[in-house]
Amino acid sequence: MNSREYRQYRQYRQYRQWHQRRRAGWIGSDRERNHPDREAEHLIEFAITWAPFGGAAEEEILVRFGMATRRFIERLWEVIPESNCAEDEISTLASAYPRGIAKTGGRSL
Repeated sequence: MNSREYRQYRQYRQYRQWHQRRRAGWIGSDRERNHPDREAEHLIEFAITWAPFGGAAEEEILVRFGMATRRFIERLWEVIPESNCAEDEISTLASAYPRGIAKTGGRSL
């Protein structure tokens, strides 16, 4: 490899590294996760996404996670204590997915 080829190779490597760092920042792979467990992470992010709309529809929960709404809410509140969720996120989740519904099968306490 002559000096010209080496210079091109170095430029190519620098470009690839820059591109990978840029892409990682764009897709958010370097962000702090809400939970160390991947399944719990999906559950929390799904719940946070639907919380402003009063929670996800029963059909959407069934299709996405294969569980009934009651079980989804139970599982959500099992993983929240171990999560890195902020207090405002937890209060938003509490208003959209109240714990009492999970225990009483849809009836208020």
